[in-house]
Amino acid sequence: MSVLPHHEVALEIGGLGYFGWTEITVERAIDAMVGSFDLSLSTKDRTGAEDWPIEDGATCRVLLGGEVLITGYIDAVTRFIDPERRGIRVRGRDKTMDLVDCSAINKPGSWTGQKLEAIAKALAAPFGVSIEVSGDTGAAFKKFALQQGESAFAAIERMARYRGLVAYSPGDGTVRIGSADTGVRTGRIEEGVNVKSAEATSDMSGRYSQYVVKGQASGDNSRHGKTVSQVKGEAADSEVTRYRPLLVIGEEQSDTASLVKRAKWEAAVRSGRGKPLSVTVPGWLTDEGKVWAPGARAACKIPSCKVDGDLLVESVRTTRNGREGSMTELRLVPPEAWTQLPEPEESAS
Repeated sequence: MSVLPHHEVALEIGGLGYFGWTEITVERAIDAMVGSFDLSLSTKDRTGAEDWPIEDGATCRVLLGGEVLITGYIDAVTRFIDPERRGIRVRGRDKTMDLVDCSAINKPGSWTGQKLEAIAKALAAPFGVSIEVSGDTGAAFKKFALQQGESAFAAIERMARYRGLVAYSPGDGTVRIGSADTGVRTGRIEEGVNVKSAEATSDMSGRYSQYVVKGQASGDNSRHGKTVSQVKGEAADSEVTRYRPLLVIGEEQSDTASLVKRAKWEAAVRSGRGKPLSVTVPGWLTDEGKVWAPGARAACKIPSCKVDGDLLVESVRTTRNGREGSMTELRLVPPEAWTQLPEPEESAS
């Protein structure tokens, strides 16, 4: 299929492109397990032309200009007619949909001494989904076992949490495992330049002035009594000026360093998640002519909302409709909102 202009979204099936869609929604996010699309075309003209041969279950790609937004399958096709119009609506998701929808029934259903990426590839292979890993995935699992009825994606996500990583689909039919923050700059969002609307929230309800994390550790001949039975770590949020303490019970076999790390993580993540920004910008591309991408950073300057600095793009919603034309809806947060901390592994039976 030839490269389309940047104002066109095409649905590609079997090398053929279908475009001219009057209503478009394409969604991708680092906090969503799968990217999705919803395309509609309606017309008042009754030309007698043959209907598009689009069927549910078909393999497809959704492209913006020449860039691929979604690689996956068509979930549903709706054809409609009324006295005023006739048309078609096509909905689908990226290839990782099968990892999300389907149970993991690998045999055997447990792995010993295997690293995260090896197990993830074994889970994804039957579905034809690739695994992309960035950075270190930590030590091999002593033992990792599937839970009854667990989906393949849920198992991959559970392993990622154990290693302080994020597993998500950027929409291209792969599962990315690594940091949610790629560190890549994706464009500028500036009041008076490319902001149609913006809403910034500063929410203190989930934040605390002091975080105290307590745990316990096993004693020995040199470490015993309060040294191991009352281990704790502390951190503060300087922006919370009144007395609001939070006590968190950490895991057993803790030490002071790990509990301090947990306390600082609680403070940073709660602070970041309490400062979301929703922005709508005209068109579908950044000021650099690239597609907006989740997991990248945008330079934001919106004085009316007291926003000035780099924020992490959490989700991207690309839309077109007859009322507002083409636009992009972005949800952004401070990068620290997606700082990850390894979760303790569940004991495998």
